[in-house]
Amino acid sequence: MVSTVFSQSFVVKDKEGNEVTGQTIDHYCAPSYGFGSIGLDVFNVASTAKNVKVRKYDNSLVEGSFSNICWVACYPDFVLESPDPILIEPGTFSPNFTGDITYGAIQGTSTVKFVFFDMDNAQDSSFVVINFIIGTLGVNNPAAIKSATVSNAYPNPAVSATNIDYRLPSGVSNAKIKINTLLGTTIREISLSNSEGKAQVDVSNLSNGIYVYTLFVNNSAVATRKFVVQR
Repeated sequence: MVSTVFSQSFVVKDKEGNEVTGQTIDHYCAPSYGFGSIGLDVFNVASTAKNVKVRKYDNSLVEGSFSNICWVACYPDFVLESPDPILIEPGTFSPNFTGDITYGAIQGTSTVKFVFFDMDNAQDSSFVVINFIIGTLGVNNPAAIKSATVSNAYPNPAVSATNIDYRLPSGVSNAKIKINTLLGTTIREISLSNSEGKAQVDVSNLSNGIYVYTLFVNNSAVATRKFVVQR
């Protein structure tokens, strides 16, 4: 799986320009009957133009919620794959995609995976998983939690160890960094006891590949990034 990530034609970024290819994004939605939407940019990093389609996978949906694909056009929730491809020239991107969720009164997390792929070669694909978190579950002070920060891992790629800088808002009593594989398996959790500092991650016993780490504050995911182990 690691080799395919490096060879794929598509890179996905959020609207702030951060690469989120292969990552899980947490998107918070106000409680009780509403609509959530997150926009993404899909880049073609290949040397030739690509006809790109997107397919969604509803991994889990809160009762009363449903997801939609919007790429130029918005499609009903029963449309799992965009009917028409978007032509993306080499070195350019499409800014028109949004992943949408419509939901009712029940709080919880709806998880949807969006896969962008070459219409002429479905194996050439990249994905993003979106957690639509409906309501303010576990968030006592959302504004303060959003002020928490976590750095890019360094060195990256890592051989024996990598470092992650973090900063927490005052009054936080429960914070940790959770490290997962791309398949979502948690391999390590690091408790954070100081308001700021550096977490050193021993990767000497990890296989070569890509790993995802998430900063949690008061049981709420704040930011997700990734690092590579390569020897």
